[in-house]
Amino acid sequence: MKRYYFKTSEEEKKNGKTMPNLFELYHDIRLVSVNSDELMEYLPRIEGRSTIYFCDYFMTLKDFRNEEDFFDFYVECFFRGIDIYFINTPECNLSFIRELFETLDVKPPEGHVKEYVIRCLRCCAEQARLSKEMSSSLKRAALMAAKKNGSQIGGVKGAVYNIPKADDMKKQIVQYSKSFDGTYSDIDLIKKLDIPRATYYKYKKEIKDKKPTK
Repeated sequence: MKRYYFKTSEEEKKNGKTMPNLFELYHDIRLVSVNSDELMEYLPRIEGRSTIYFCDYFMTLKDFRNEEDFFDFYVECFFRGIDIYFINTPECNLSFIRELFETLDVKPPEGHVKEYVIRCLRCCAEQARLSKEMSSSLKRAALMAAKKNGSQIGGVKGAVYNIPKADDMKKQIVQYSKSFDGTYSDIDLIKKLDIPRATYYKYKKEIKDKKPTK
């Protein structure tokens, strides 16, 4: 079994941390470096019994031109025995749809498998949406309760925090960047470290600000 990860454009804007974290769990995972329009063309290169990881069902859906294109991709994976795993919305995992069919002994009429898969997926997606809404509501309620009790919410203005992951990234930037001790250009190093562009330049500026002048 092989593992792949597809990074959506929305995830890239928000944080882009899923791939590095997944790599800590599965060192053999590969980044699928294509856009959503090319994903169906890339699919024949993925073997059966492999798993394609996505951060979130709703993020992934937004990356496709329309629902129909995404459903074509999802159903093709169903037929080819490839699992689709949504980290933040596991209710929509393809393995779960298969288990539903087996548990309920669902046998779609010939020529109607796609229709049955999509109907199940829509139901699972609605459950995932409700779960996310409930989780967000509970978090807001917890923050409001903590604020009423006088707890500090968020960071203290002007405070400086030592973040281990940021320190590690900065060390790698110093090691690999042409601007310091390495040979990588900014564009190549951003790809190598797999971090958002804004974060990379923020760390690079912090390194330069701390570096003593000669």
